[in-house]
Amino acid sequence: MEPNLSLKPLLEDFWWPVVENRQTLETIRITAEYSALECLKSGVTLINDILEAPFATAGRRLLTEEAVLRRAGMKGVLSLESNERISTENGDENLRENQDFILNMRETGSRDIRGTICTHTTFSCTVPFLMKAAGMAREMDEYIQIHMNEGPDECQCCYDRYGMTTAELYKKIGFWNGGKAWANQCSCMEPVELNIMGQMGVGISTQPRSNALCNAGIAPVADMLKNGIRVGLGTDNGEGNFYENMRYLSLFQMGKNYTKYALEPLKAFEIATELGAKGLGYGDVGRLQPGYSADYQVLTGDAAIHLRDYSVVGEVFWRKDPVDVKEVYVNGQLVCKDGRAVNLDDARIRREFKDCLTEFWRGQPFQLER
Repeated sequence: MEPNLSLKPLLEDFWWPVVENRQTLETIRITAEYSALECLKSGVTLINDILEAPFATAGRRLLTEEAVLRRAGMKGVLSLESNERISTENGDENLRENQDFILNMRETGSRDIRGTICTHTTFSCTVPFLMKAAGMAREMDEYIQIHMNEGPDECQCCYDRYGMTTAELYKKIGFWNGGKAWANQCSCMEPVELNIMGQMGVGISTQPRSNALCNAGIAPVADMLKNGIRVGLGTDNGEGNFYENMRYLSLFQMGKNYTKYALEPLKAFEIATELGAKGLGYGDVGRLQPGYSADYQVLTGDAAIHLRDYSVVGEVFWRKDPVDVKEVYVNGQLVCKDGRAVNLDDARIRREFKDCLTEFWRGQPFQLER
């Protein structure tokens, strides 16, 4: 039996009760470790993660993820999804954990790992709750991030409930007035929404492969860029090959806009590196030049063509994969070599992850058989 892949029914019937509600500190640790392995294999050095675990032990959820990232030697922006689908009290508790985590990370004196305020959607949060979260972010001079318009469900819900688009509602209630905002997904967007978000400085993370797998559409990334929006590249279903994800990003825009110039390789690289980092408030990450953090990867020199200065980007973009990543550095420190994390126990993590999956899904609905 397969779940309904329209977003709202998928959340209500499957994702919330079967996945999010059953997360514990142990599953958070194991999946964070496994995700770190997969990211490092692809050369990823900075992540932005929204943790969805409303019933795991309060006060320790984000700290559990942070401990994994520090051990791995990675950078990250971490947050806990906060909404009212369970209760307003549960949502408030999660907001407070975000707030406490932000303060804890500031006390370290380093911006390598930061926190943000995080809510969810206009159908899982009331306007007063959204305004409270936004006010908290403004008071702390910190980013606020959301899921937004992942397919047509939220668009329709917002029209039905408020008589306007999602972005128009956020503008009306002053949700983005702090100037530090990040929206994830955004695969179903009206032109007026992109105009609003561009004017208000809201960044967007696009998940091309994940959105396609969930029938959520193709985000209008080319139009986002035309509106001056800072776009980053992400995933929402665990794929570990970020080179492939970059190619999906570019190819989908070529097909959607009927031109190979809609999103060329160099711009896709920028989205996956510097542009996404800037959208999250990092002005010294994502480029190899003086004054920037020494976060980079070393690739094999094998090439299918005779390389020239003008053909290097295309060769790397279209033909490289995680298997070609030989070394990964963060702040000039080696964190991954030949596909294996330097500071993590690869064999133990993969064994624990496999055992965790077996136990987690035992007897659960929607087991996909192929």
